[in-house]
Amino acid sequence: MTDTTTAVTALRTADDSGLVATPDPAPRLSWSLASDRPGVLQLAYEIQVSADPSFGDGGSSGELASDVVADHPWPTGPLHSREVRYWRVRVRTDLGWTAWSEPARVEAALLDDTDWAGRPVHLPSDRGRTFPGPVPLLRREFDLPAEPVSARLYVTSLGVHHTAINGRSVSGDLLEPGWTSYPNRLLYATYDVTSLLTRGRNALSAAVGDGWYRGHLTWHKNRDVYGDTTALLAQLEVSLADGTTITVTTDKEWRGGYGDLLAADLYDGCERDLRQEPHGWRSPGFDDRDWEQTATLPLPAGLTQRAHPPVRVVQVIQPELRTLPNGTVAVDAGENITGWLRLRVDGPAGSTVTVRHAEVLDADGRLLTSILRGARATDQYTLAGGTTVLEPEFTFHGFRHAEIDASPGVVIETAEVALVSSDLRRIGDFHCSDERVNTLYDNVVRSQRGNFLAVPTDCPQRDERLGWTGDIMAFAPTACATFDSRSFLDSWLTDLAVEQRPDGAVPMVIPYVDLGELPPSDLPFAGTAAGWGDAATVVPAALYDAYGHRSLLDRHYAAMRAWVEFTADHLDGDGTWSGNAQLGDWLDPAAPPEDPARATTDSAYVATAFVAHSARLLADAARELGHTDDAERYTALHRRTAEAAWRKWGDHARTTQSGCALALAFDIAPAAERAAVGEALAALVRANEGRIATGFLGTPFVLPALTGTGHTAEAYQLLLNTECPGWLYQVERGATTMWERWDAIQPDGTIDTEKAGHMLSFNHYAYGAVAAWLYRTVAGLRPTTPGYRTLEIAPGPGGGLTWAAASITTPYGKASVAWSISGATMTVDASLPPGTTGHFRVPDGWHSTAGRASRLGSGDHRLILHSGSAAGSGHSPGCA
Repeated sequence: MTDTTTAVTALRTADDSGLVATPDPAPRLSWSLASDRPGVLQLAYEIQVSADPSFGDGGSSGELASDVVADHPWPTGPLHSREVRYWRVRVRTDLGWTAWSEPARVEAALLDDTDWAGRPVHLPSDRGRTFPGPVPLLRREFDLPAEPVSARLYVTSLGVHHTAINGRSVSGDLLEPGWTSYPNRLLYATYDVTSLLTRGRNALSAAVGDGWYRGHLTWHKNRDVYGDTTALLAQLEVSLADGTTITVTTDKEWRGGYGDLLAADLYDGCERDLRQEPHGWRSPGFDDRDWEQTATLPLPAGLTQRAHPPVRVVQVIQPELRTLPNGTVAVDAGENITGWLRLRVDGPAGSTVTVRHAEVLDADGRLLTSILRGARATDQYTLAGGTTVLEPEFTFHGFRHAEIDASPGVVIETAEVALVSSDLRRIGDFHCSDERVNTLYDNVVRSQRGNFLAVPTDCPQRDERLGWTGDIMAFAPTACATFDSRSFLDSWLTDLAVEQRPDGAVPMVIPYVDLGELPPSDLPFAGTAAGWGDAATVVPAALYDAYGHRSLLDRHYAAMRAWVEFTADHLDGDGTWSGNAQLGDWLDPAAPPEDPARATTDSAYVATAFVAHSARLLADAARELGHTDDAERYTALHRRTAEAAWRKWGDHARTTQSGCALALAFDIAPAAERAAVGEALAALVRANEGRIATGFLGTPFVLPALTGTGHTAEAYQLLLNTECPGWLYQVERGATTMWERWDAIQPDGTIDTEKAGHMLSFNHYAYGAVAAWLYRTVAGLRPTTPGYRTLEIAPGPGGGLTWAAASITTPYGKASVAWSISGATMTVDASLPPGTTGHFRVPDGWHSTAGRASRLGSGDHRLILHSGSAAGSGHSPGCA
């Protein structure tokens, strides 16, 4: 039989980089289905692989039974470096076999160190510099005796590079190669540069800035953390029309000098003197005889092609400009962003333009820069004369406001704000009838976009910008629903495994850098903490839940297991973890401003609860991967640890919002006591008049704990509270991103920098974990099996909302739900992509003729509900 109603589309590998090649010799394969027919189910598939797109040869997987569309194994022999193959898929549905898909091309990157003929080159005069200084410029000219027909540039750097051929950038990617555990893993990119080359003389060039490799890191502003020199590693391979191949690599034939970029630092900003630009240095024919000969370095360890999206300018917005009485131009971007200002100016040679940045204004309406701590966040330009476009390089700023000071005679013709982020694909959306909640959701999106920059950072503005494990632990489910974060977080988890200590401890920041000041502890595992180290289990579980890639779970299983074993090894004799300092429910609003770890919920209880939580996540992963003994071992560990925590802190847990939330979310509370704990949590919310009382670790779980125990009214009371502390409190005070502190702006509108001490960020995504609840409970769209193969549609009306809608582009396609209430009728529209099935759950207080639950196939559905108690049952929920 043949299914002519369904097509196989969107063929893809696990490589999300957008580059021309892939780093995996056996790529994992995924696809989607397209059909207007309802109820489409995939039952089996077949993959063919060939050396040519006509599929005249090659291998086949044969028919394999499977109802999932994601993460299938490569069905034939592994790719060799530079090898090109084509693959296609057909699937067997409930009606029969589809036609073959259109072929997809896959090309292997350089898969072995022996493929690299070049070595990193650097300027000897730049080595050992212990302060920000001029950015090295590197170049090499070469001849092509015939027309190029194909060319690949493999390129990376120690530091961050901007590479060009014949004066044209090889890509729009920024801050390449990003930030990884450089001593162990250095990423490179593969670009198709055929169109940039020409017969005859050509020039390959690069500027290489300090970046994370050699620039300032942490609030101590340490430099040279990874090395004392920047360097470029490049290999250009060109196939010519005459059948020959030319290879150009970085070697001692390269020459280097300095130009207009006098300094570039991630924290401090950029300084340029356009008069010092060596014009034409990126083009053939430039006279570089006076430039310095480069020196080479050994090949770096762990060379791997990047498999996640690059950093790019993802949006450009037009800001509001006004001139202050002293002539300074004040800029308001209208929202808190990560990026920089792009200016078009006209002015005489030697005149200057200085741009300073800040997230908020002080009481006098000027930039509040003290909370940036040691980050100068300043770009300075000296003009060469005439009209020019100014923008920084090798830096970024977190800001909403900026001030531009210019010399007399300088005219600022235009100003744009360039938003910079890792260019992840947006997959989630949420809206509802309360515009304040919509603003909150938009703020969550902006904070993720502004902090997913090469690594998932805590903040983009001050002298920190580190990959804090606790922040992404809290935020991972929201991150995975809002942007396609699979490959981005997979890369970060790879570094987590690399940086994990031999005893299984996970550093607080990944990539690891020495923080200097750590919580006081006389135990050997200072520098790790419960909730932070649990990113090793929570983030892989969130990725698997969202995307269904079993291979990803398998890849990170060892790190998950090592962390859980570490925590188990440090349990006390009574089965609890209370023997060391913890960060606990960090930034609980009741904690003293000077000691954000001193939360109202006992930190040892929180730590023990997380031991149980990670043990259960690990048991689930072990069960999925077929590790039966581990599944039993860690299920038992969860049970023992939960029981120990409840014996010791059961009474205490009922006294705080976080205590109750963790007891419910992690199954710490015995089944017979869950209802009572839920009521205790609801009573705490009512007594606090809807003000939230949780920190980083409790916040992701408090709303699900309320609705999971039937306390929808209190959940909405917490969500919609406008008093401090609360999500909508921030919204009503003009927040456009999530804040680090619930009370970053005081009720009287002031910013108490003394009270906040050195921690006051206005772009911190941790409390944005609430958006996962908006998707899954308010709108009612959640997966019930990994990757959304099956879904639950379960609208969660309350709080006076009259409608809500959410959509998520799953591995199968877009799934969506929209509900609205008019009088005594609720209308629910749901759409499930081909290959999926769902269940519709009727919300409390509503009924349908079908009873409490109904099965849904793929396609569009309309369900009509009526308020009041259920009346009767039937076979249809009112689908249309």
